[in-house]
Amino acid sequence: MVSFLVDTGSLFSAITEKEATFMNLDCSLLPESKGEAIGFGGTFKTKMINRLVTLTFKSDDGEYKIQYSSGFRVVCFPQHIPSEQREKLLRFTPSVLGMDILSKFEVRVNNKKVELLLVKD
Repeated sequence: MVSFLVDTGSLFSAITEKEATFMNLDCSLLPESKGEAIGFGGTFKTKMINRLVTLTFKSDDGEYKIQYSSGFRVVCFPQHIPSEQREKLLRFTPSVLGMDILSKFEVRVNNKKVELLLVKD
């Protein structure tokens, strides 16, 4: 299970290489995507998961699955940065749920909660 930061300002969704490793994905074998991820830590290269990804959202009402085939991204941190800094980035950088996925939902935000309501086609 991966927790995501809901980011309505992000055009794409991404997991970090830490989550990719937990899923037994070898980031070195993934193709690089166009552009870079921009965040508080600077800019980072991203790689694409070049196969179908099934996202499962769980709620009190059940499970909802979305098939995503547009190339889910993995944020990869530079290998040449000091190991202590790289470890902090791996530990504290969240996976992001961006507008590529959020656009499939009606998003409601108030001061107590965020609700994602699946839009039926």
